[in-house]
Amino acid sequence: MWGPGLTRSPEQQRIVAELTPDEADTVLVKWRYSAFHRSPLEQMLKETGRNQLLITGVYAHIGCMTTATDAFMRDIKPFFIADALADFTRDEHLMSLNYVAGRSGRVVMTDELLPFVPATKAALRELILPLLDESDEPMDDENLIDYGLDSVRMMALAARWRKVHGDIDFVMLAKNPTIDAWWALLSREVK
Repeated sequence: MWGPGLTRSPEQQRIVAELTPDEADTVLVKWRYSAFHRSPLEQMLKETGRNQLLITGVYAHIGCMTTATDAFMRDIKPFFIADALADFTRDEHLMSLNYVAGRSGRVVMTDELLPFVPATKAALRELILPLLDESDEPMDDENLIDYGLDSVRMMALAARWRKVHGDIDFVMLAKNPTIDAWWALLSREVK
């Protein structure tokens, strides 16, 4: 019924370059629909004090949905990432989302999980301009407070960016509230 699987076609076993694990990644062999079956996944979660599992992948209505339900049965909170799951058809994809949402986990989108940190200085500028009271646009080295940026909005930005750069806080942003200074903070390599 199942055939030989991927082992018959080594060229289909390769992982695309963007998803190739590095030496710091943990790779688990998945034997059945549930990622917990015949794997150390549950033990690894317990040993690291984790009780939540983010689920992404292909065949949402098969392995991903089964893993979510199995996680729930093991008192692990599954988060089913709707826009990071694929399936054969739209109907099967929607069925899996509805099943998990109604029975065993929480369905979320990637933007709910990943903090938004602008990828370019231009993107930072686009994020900041709507927060200003002034119609004039500041130069990148001008004080944003002079253009109406208030402390509440600055605190919200600090909280968002701290998720990626743990050292960013309100004081750091307030000391030098310019697009240039903030871009210098945000464009650092994440450690």
